[in-house]
Amino acid sequence: MQTSIDGCVDSHVPGSTWNLWDWGPDWPWSPDLRKRFNDLLDSVSGIVLSRPMVSEGYLDHWKRTADQHPGDPDHRFAHRIGELPKFVITEHGTASAWPNTTVVTGPLAESTRQAKAAATGDLVCFGGAGFARALLRHDLVDDLLLAVNPGVAGDGPRIFDASMAHDSYELAEAFPSACGILLVHWAKRRR
Repeated sequence: MQTSIDGCVDSHVPGSTWNLWDWGPDWPWSPDLRKRFNDLLDSVSGIVLSRPMVSEGYLDHWKRTADQHPGDPDHRFAHRIGELPKFVITEHGTASAWPNTTVVTGPLAESTRQAKAAATGDLVCFGGAGFARALLRHDLVDDLLLAVNPGVAGDGPRIFDASMAHDSYELAEAFPSACGILLVHWAKRRR
């Protein structure tokens, strides 16, 4: 998840430019960070998505991106998103027109555990702050990968709250990229 220096994953401040990349067509990430992002998608065996991410066009966006950049190694991740099994976690059933996509309906913890059981390896999650926060609250996250952008959001949604004050993580890796984003991988400490 992309985050600002001050821990926000979006900004309520009009005109804020805290993040280097808004997932649009101009990708200012440096080649070293692009490679890391592509390697991440190559290493997982599935994607967990929130229902709003799908209904707001996440899969359509990356299909268009893949179609616009055929054979481009920087955009390998966009093709990979289409190839990987996807699990849409929702308490409210919804149909999916996307191939290789399973809608898992029910309470968050139970649905997420079902998706984990169906995967053949590690899953990566893409969702908004509320979805990420809910997964963290239910102790469903083993590792955090935060892309800390070199900007301040000022005010906005966060993925951590007071209910997680007793959680702790171990630093698995920190990767400073040439564009200024610090990629930080944290592993959950299990008691």
